[in-house]
Amino acid sequence: AEDSGLPVESIYKMICLPAVASHDGVCTLLGAESAPSHPDLLSLLESLGGVVRAETEKEMSIMMVPSGLMGSFYGILKNNRDWLVRQGIPLEKANFLVIRQYHSMMVDAQTRWSNPRGFEELIQEQTPGGLNEQGLNNLSELGTMANYDRVQDAMLERILGTSDGSLNSEGR
Repeated sequence: AEDSGLPVESIYKMICLPAVASHDGVCTLLGAESAPSHPDLLSLLESLGGVVRAETEKEMSIMMVPSGLMGSFYGILKNNRDWLVRQGIPLEKANFLVIRQYHSMMVDAQTRWSNPRGFEELIQEQTPGGLNEQGLNNLSELGTMANYDRVQDAMLERILGTSDGSLNSEGR
Protein backbone atom coordinates (compact mmCIF):
# COMPACT_ATOMS: atom_id res chain seq x y z
CA ALA A 1 0.00 0.00 0.00
CA GLU A 2 2.80 2.41 0.92
CA ASP A 3 4.60 1.86 -2.40
CA SER A 4 1.54 2.68 -4.49
CA GLY A 5 1.00 6.11 -3.01
CA LEU A 6 -2.73 5.38 -2.83
CA PRO A 7 -4.72 5.96 0.33
CA VAL A 8 -5.08 2.71 2.28
CA GLU A 9 -8.88 2.91 2.09
CA SER A 10 -8.63 2.74 -1.74
CA ILE A 11 -6.73 -0.57 -1.85
CA TYR A 12 -8.51 -3.90 -2.09
CA LYS A 13 -7.26 -7.46 -2.51
CA MET A 14 -9.49 -9.84 -4.41
CA ILE A 15 -9.51 -13.49 -5.48
CA CYS A 16 -11.94 -14.70 -8.16
CA LEU A 17 -12.19 -18.04 -9.91
CA PRO A 18 -12.63 -18.16 -13.70
CA ALA A 19 -16.40 -18.77 -13.47
CA VAL A 20 -16.90 -15.07 -12.69
CA ALA A 21 -16.48 -14.52 -16.44
CA SER A 22 -19.87 -16.21 -16.91
CA HIS A 23 -21.36 -14.53 -13.80
CA ASP A 24 -21.37 -17.85 -11.94
CA GLY A 25 -18.43 -17.52 -9.57
CA VAL A 26 -17.60 -15.94 -6.27
CA CYS A 27 -15.11 -13.27 -5.34
CA THR A 28 -13.25 -13.00 -2.05
CA LEU A 29 -12.53 -9.40 -1.15
CA LEU A 30 -10.33 -7.73 1.45
CA GLY A 31 -10.23 -4.00 1.90
CA ALA A 32 -8.34 -2.08 4.51
CA GLU A 33 -10.03 -2.52 7.87
CA SER A 34 -10.89 1.16 7.80
CA ALA A 35 -12.27 0.93 4.25
CA PRO A 36 -16.01 1.29 4.01
CA SER A 37 -17.95 -1.13 1.83
CA HIS A 38 -17.73 0.48 -1.60
CA PRO A 39 -21.29 0.02 -2.95
CA ASP A 40 -20.33 0.10 -6.65
CA LEU A 41 -17.55 -2.45 -6.17
CA LEU A 42 -19.76 -4.76 -4.09
CA SER A 43 -22.56 -4.46 -6.66
CA LEU A 44 -20.15 -5.36 -9.48
CA LEU A 45 -18.83 -8.39 -7.59
CA GLU A 46 -22.36 -9.55 -6.70
CA SER A 47 -23.22 -9.45 -10.41
CA LEU A 48 -20.31 -11.83 -11.09
CA GLY A 49 -21.86 -14.47 -8.85
CA GLY A 50 -21.34 -13.20 -5.33
CA VAL A 51 -18.81 -11.78 -2.93
CA VAL A 52 -17.49 -12.86 0.46
CA ARG A 53 -15.71 -10.09 2.31
CA ALA A 54 -12.74 -11.00 4.48
CA GLU A 55 -12.43 -8.98 7.65
CA THR A 56 -8.67 -9.43 8.10
CA GLU A 57 -5.60 -10.39 6.07
CA LYS A 58 -5.45 -13.71 7.96
CA GLU A 59 -9.10 -14.47 7.16
CA MET A 60 -8.40 -13.66 3.50
CA SER A 61 -5.43 -16.04 3.52
CA ILE A 62 -7.55 -18.81 5.02
CA MET A 63 -10.32 -18.25 2.47
CA MET A 64 -7.80 -18.46 -0.38
CA VAL A 65 -7.14 -22.14 0.34
CA PRO A 66 -10.29 -23.58 -1.34
CA SER A 67 -9.50 -21.63 -4.53
CA GLY A 68 -6.12 -23.36 -4.56
CA LEU A 69 -7.90 -26.72 -4.68
CA MET A 70 -9.40 -26.13 -8.13
CA GLY A 71 -6.72 -28.32 -9.77
CA SER A 72 -7.31 -31.02 -7.15
CA PHE A 73 -11.03 -30.94 -7.89
CA TYR A 74 -10.38 -31.34 -11.61
CA GLY A 75 -7.97 -34.15 -10.78
CA ILE A 76 -10.76 -35.98 -8.92
CA LEU A 77 -13.08 -35.54 -11.90
CA LYS A 78 -10.38 -36.84 -14.26
CA ASN A 79 -9.72 -39.79 -11.97
CA ASN A 80 -13.44 -40.67 -11.94
CA ARG A 81 -13.62 -40.37 -15.73
CA ASP A 82 -10.46 -42.39 -16.31
CA TRP A 83 -11.71 -45.13 -13.97
CA LEU A 84 -14.93 -45.36 -16.01
CA VAL A 85 -12.89 -45.58 -19.22
CA ARG A 86 -10.76 -48.37 -17.75
CA GLN A 87 -14.00 -50.20 -17.01
CA GLY A 88 -14.96 -50.00 -20.70
CA ILE A 89 -17.12 -46.85 -20.82
CA PRO A 90 -16.32 -44.75 -23.93
CA LEU A 91 -14.39 -41.56 -23.17
CA GLU A 92 -17.06 -39.12 -24.40
CA LYS A 93 -19.79 -40.86 -22.43
CA ALA A 94 -17.62 -41.06 -19.29
CA ASN A 95 -16.65 -37.39 -19.56
CA PHE A 96 -20.25 -36.23 -19.94
CA LEU A 97 -21.46 -38.48 -17.12
CA VAL A 98 -18.87 -37.32 -14.60
CA ILE A 99 -19.31 -33.63 -15.39
CA ARG A 100 -23.10 -33.81 -15.20
CA GLN A 101 -23.13 -35.93 -12.03
CA TYR A 102 -20.82 -33.55 -10.18
CA HIS A 103 -22.80 -30.59 -11.52
CA SER A 104 -25.96 -32.20 -10.10
CA MET A 105 -24.25 -32.65 -6.72
CA MET A 106 -23.18 -29.00 -6.71
CA VAL A 107 -26.68 -27.85 -7.62
CA ASP A 108 -28.00 -29.85 -4.66
CA ALA A 109 -25.32 -28.43 -2.34
CA GLN A 110 -25.92 -24.89 -3.58
CA THR A 111 -29.51 -25.01 -2.33
CA ARG A 112 -28.02 -25.23 1.18
CA TRP A 113 -25.49 -22.38 0.98
CA SER A 114 -27.17 -20.34 3.71
CA ASN A 115 -27.57 -23.33 6.03
CA PRO A 116 -24.53 -23.68 8.32
CA ARG A 117 -25.24 -27.44 8.62
CA GLY A 118 -26.10 -27.97 4.95
CA PHE A 119 -23.18 -30.31 4.23
CA GLU A 120 -23.90 -32.39 7.31
CA GLU A 121 -27.56 -32.66 6.27
CA LEU A 122 -26.62 -33.74 2.74
CA ILE A 123 -24.34 -36.43 4.18
CA GLN A 124 -27.09 -37.60 6.54
CA GLU A 125 -29.48 -37.88 3.57
CA GLN A 126 -27.34 -40.63 2.06
CA THR A 127 -29.04 -44.01 2.17
CA PRO A 128 -27.91 -45.88 5.31
CA GLY A 129 -25.79 -48.80 4.13
CA GLY A 130 -25.88 -47.45 0.58
CA LEU A 131 -23.03 -46.84 -1.84
CA ASN A 132 -22.65 -43.14 -0.94
CA GLU A 133 -22.37 -43.84 2.77
CA GLN A 134 -19.95 -46.68 2.11
CA GLY A 135 -17.84 -44.53 -0.20
CA LEU A 136 -17.50 -41.77 2.42
CA ASN A 137 -16.73 -44.31 5.15
CA ASN A 138 -14.09 -46.00 2.99
CA LEU A 139 -12.45 -42.67 2.13
CA SER A 140 -12.44 -41.72 5.82
CA GLU A 141 -10.94 -45.09 6.81
CA LEU A 142 -8.17 -44.60 4.23
CA GLY A 143 -7.36 -41.24 5.83
CA THR A 144 -8.47 -39.26 2.80
CA MET A 145 -10.23 -36.54 4.80
CA ALA A 146 -7.33 -36.21 7.26
CA ASN A 147 -4.88 -36.02 4.35
CA TYR A 148 -7.08 -33.42 2.67
CA ASP A 149 -6.77 -31.35 5.87
CA ARG A 150 -2.98 -31.78 5.74
CA VAL A 151 -2.97 -30.46 2.16
CA GLN A 152 -5.10 -27.46 3.15
CA ASP A 153 -2.87 -26.72 6.15
CA ALA A 154 0.22 -26.88 3.92
CA MET A 155 -1.39 -24.54 1.39
CA LEU A 156 -2.24 -22.05 4.13
CA GLU A 157 1.33 -22.18 5.41
CA ARG A 158 2.55 -21.38 1.89
CA ILE A 159 0.11 -18.47 1.59
CA LEU A 160 1.25 -17.16 4.99
CA GLY A 161 4.89 -17.59 3.98
CA THR A 162 5.73 -19.96 6.84
CA SER A 163 6.66 -22.87 4.54
CA ASP A 164 6.90 -23.77 0.88
CA GLY A 165 3.63 -25.71 1.18
CA SER A 166 5.31 -29.04 0.61
CA LEU A 167 4.16 -32.04 2.59
CA ASN A 168 7.82 -33.06 2.84
CA SER A 169 8.40 -30.34 5.45
CA GLU A 170 9.30 -31.41 8.98
CA GLY A 171 6.35 -32.51 11.07
CA ARG A 172 4.30 -33.77 8.15
